[in-house]
Amino acid sequence: MRVTTLCALVLCSAVALGALAADRPLIGDAKNGDKLLSAAGFDVRVDGAWLNQFPDDVLIEKMVRGDSGLPQIDSENVLDRWDALAALRAKNTDLGDLLGGADAVLVMPTKLDEHAVGRLKDQAKIPGSAIDEDRLVFGLYKTGAAGLTFVGPKENKKRDKLKKDTKVGYAVFLPIPGFRGGKYEAAFAIDKDIRVLAVTVRAPDGSAPTDLNQAAARFVGKGARGQYAELKAGGAGKALGELARPLSDAFLLAAESVYMLEVDEREYFQF
Repeated sequence: MRVTTLCALVLCSAVALGALAADRPLIGDAKNGDKLLSAAGFDVRVDGAWLNQFPDDVLIEKMVRGDSGLPQIDSENVLDRWDALAALRAKNTDLGDLLGGADAVLVMPTKLDEHAVGRLKDQAKIPGSAIDEDRLVFGLYKTGAAGLTFVGPKENKKRDKLKKDTKVGYAVFLPIPGFRGGKYEAAFAIDKDIRVLAVTVRAPDGSAPTDLNQAAARFVGKGARGQYAELKAGGAGKALGELARPLSDAFLLAAESVYMLEVDEREYFQF
């Protein structure tokens, strides 16, 4: 009964997250935004960690000057920048679809230590060439505050409120190693027990191919803390056969980066 209930909860969470992604309206005119990005000489960039590390108002301000890798939108009309942001978001997975009820996000740069790299090589059997030691991880917390708060690692007053018992999980964006040249991206929502809550696959053009995402959905509920064996999604089909091992590797890489965030948290709250 307990296993059945747990599976039902995981499935409901996945369905809810998927519905959010499908139903969320884009703020701004993405078609006009595409024209503005083209005029700015900006190519498609599929990089969820890059785009989601700042709240919308900060992104809009950065597009005035073209900071942080964002395009400079040469317009006195702020609505044009919102259109450009809508175009960028249309080709990237939105952090808002992975929050799982969180109202605070810890945006944490992480770096794998030598032990983490060793575990990925020796236990997960991931080649060193596929291991990127540096990754942005989004810690997700439910504090009861209104709105959504972004917290940097050095914002101590805000960070002090992100206690362990308020954490709901993590979000991680990363390339899928060994899959079609490594240019496809996976966006994972991961719970506190290091299980997959949701995953979205993006192609290099920013699309979310239906066949790949149907295959990826089979990974929901998989994973466990400290587990390094290949995730077994179950099922069959061409897309799943091609995607299964690379997406499993991507998840294990994401999980290891999550562990690095947890190490930082333990050290932070010791003092």
